Amino acid sequence: LLTRPAAGILFVTMCGAVYFHLASTGLQGFPFGHVDNYSYNFEEPVLYAFIFLLFFFNGAGPVSLDALIYSKIGKEDDA
Repeated sequence: LLTRPAAGILFVTMCGAVYFHLASTGLQGFPFGHVDNYSYNFEEPVLYAFIFLLFFFNGAGPVSLDALIYSKIGKEDDA
């Protein structure tokens, strides 16, 4: 339930995490830099931000409680 608002809040949180990592370590030579742990610090928050953005625009999907509730509401409106 409330997939889109939750995804929006988490997207904003991940944008804050990306900003935090970029402000503290910079781009670390992105895209051609060699970093110690073979991963840029901002790489994971960016990935999660895009995933949450996907959920924000697409919603929970057809096999979810949201879809079940909205289908029941839609049937009541048609009657």
